Amino acid sequence: MDIHKTNIIGNKKHLKPEQPIILTMSASSFTAPQTKNLQNTFLPKEKTVPLEKQPPSLENQEKNISPRNFIYTNSVTLKNKYGITDYGKLQMQCAHDSAKAIINLRQEAPPQKLTSAYLLYIHHTLFKNTFEWAGKTREKPFTFKDGTVACMPEMKKANISFASGKKVQEGLENLDRTLTEKNNFKGLSREAFVENAAEMMIQLNYTHPFREGNGRTQRMFFEKLAEVAGHKLDFSLITQERMNLASIVSVKSGDSEPMKHLFDDISNPEKTLILKEFIDHMKKIGVENMKERLVLTAKEEETYTGFYRGGGANGFMIDVKGTFIIGDKKHLAPEQLKTLKIGDAMTFTVPKAQDLQQILIPAEKIAPLTKEEIIERIKKDTSIQARKQTIEVLCKIVYGNPHILEEKLEKIHEDPLEGEKLACQIIKFPKSISKLAGINISGIINNRRAHAKENIFPLCIAIDRYADTFKQVEQDILRDHYAKQKRCEQLVEIPREWIKDLCTLSKEQQQKTLSQSLELREEIRAYSRKINARLSPSEHEAIKEKDYERLAQIIGTSVNKAQEIAKIVQSVKEIRQSIPEREFSCRTFEEHSGQNLLQTIKENSYEKYIKIFNPTAMKTEKTIEITMHDKTIQQSIQPRKAECARAMSI
Repeated sequence: MDIHKTNIIGNKKHLKPEQPIILTMSASSFTAPQTKNLQNTFLPKEKTVPLEKQPPSLENQEKNISPRNFIYTNSVTLKNKYGITDYGKLQMQCAHDSAKAIINLRQEAPPQKLTSAYLLYIHHTLFKNTFEWAGKTREKPFTFKDGTVACMPEMKKANISFASGKKVQEGLENLDRTLTEKNNFKGLSREAFVENAAEMMIQLNYTHPFREGNGRTQRMFFEKLAEVAGHKLDFSLITQERMNLASIVSVKSGDSEPMKHLFDDISNPEKTLILKEFIDHMKKIGVENMKERLVLTAKEEETYTGFYRGGGANGFMIDVKGTFIIGDKKHLAPEQLKTLKIGDAMTFTVPKAQDLQQILIPAEKIAPLTKEEIIERIKKDTSIQARKQTIEVLCKIVYGNPHILEEKLEKIHEDPLEGEKLACQIIKFPKSISKLAGINISGIINNRRAHAKENIFPLCIAIDRYADTFKQVEQDILRDHYAKQKRCEQLVEIPREWIKDLCTLSKEQQQKTLSQSLELREEIRAYSRKINARLSPSEHEAIKEKDYERLAQIIGTSVNKAQEIAKIVQSVKEIRQSIPEREFSCRTFEEHSGQNLLQTIKENSYEKYIKIFNPTAMKTEKTIEITMHDKTIQQSIQPRKAECARAMSI
């Protein structure tokens, strides 16, 4: 059929399903099927054309990746392998797992060259049991087993924005570069290591490479870095509050000092000692929320004012507006340390470490005794107690009351001359004190009254002797205290290096070295004399018995310092004993002459001191002889009668 000029009208059902209906003027061809074939077909079969698999668009990909995919829907809990949806329970489980992993990591030897790859390895080891993405950085998309994809290129916490996007990897590359250039900080002094490690910690805090667990990972990384560099860090001594403060201040304001102070505290053996002592004590007494406290050691040349809260064997704590400052006892003057009581307001300045290193035994300023302290010491003296006991016995006989003169004796304590006045009063008017013991009826007296009268004179003698003994004991106390003041005001320097080296040698080597030099022997003698002049017998005894706590209390320092003192003193003593007692020389003669002159000066100074402090001594010209045990009262009556009679005639 010629269809070029003829319009053919067809039925749609005659078309194949896959042929589209063309609504435009376009060429088309079809073959009409037989009617019987159409009748056997209910629905025509369609030949399906397979669709080409198209990759999702970039826009759809970005829609599916979200930082929200790190956590469960409508929750704040991170997705985890345990399926725990409760935030608190996950925290506990994660802490448990990471604590076990830390124990294992500490037993592993670190690689000799640390890199960011080791940082990722630590994170994976700590959190592999908890998170699918352990060991992965946050800025790279991570696909969970549930098909969701999480990524956190931007991160903010406590109003601090951390490195975003590519800067995370740049931060890790900088870490690698620094470690390579500085050879993992090997060969650096502790101070230099602290400077470099603190700066690196600040940079790593800003990089914040992981979605969670940055703090624990970084601390373990730096522990291992310190181990490689030949140092030691103990982050267990740092509270969470302090770590947060140091991190926030350094990232937010660029102040690296708090972080450097932190690293110094956990690397300096003397500071870790007192920090550990404090933390252990707080745990022992059950102080809660220590993690929320700001606890740090006192800094060199800084002055602190606060309230004293107590101390341990080596350290003490001062509360400065809620911040716990931990100081070393050896930083306090002995006179301050010995008088501190809990709750006292106090101020102290940390001395330079260099200055402390020059001192073995510190000088102590002993305050003059107050009048009350002198009287209290006199009352405790055995000789004055014996005199008082005699008076009480005689008062019982004379007045029937052993304590009747108690108030009168207190006046003698204020002024010993009151003793003479009281004795004269009793001699002239014995009843002015009280009625005599016994009975007197119309001139007839019983034995008790007669015995009372017979002991009036002995009582006066006992009072007089009490006053004399009081004055003598007072002078003895002042003399001893003055001697203690002069002894304690001397400090003893650390021995010179050659003496310290000598202490480490065997006895044979020591003797050989000393035998070759008179100067060395003389220096040892002089140093030994200086030590002996500074230490008291009780301090020598504590050293001998290795009672370092007692030695620390007597000197007024830390137990650690007391151990150092004892070790050096004992070593010097042993060396001194190996040197002959005396080598006659001009130097020895001059030395003795100088000592004698010095002793004369000291004695004159003492006499002057006594006269200034005790005007009574200037007025009294007679020599007072004290006997520790009285002769019997009856033997003393006759020699004293004349003196008493003179007193009565005044």
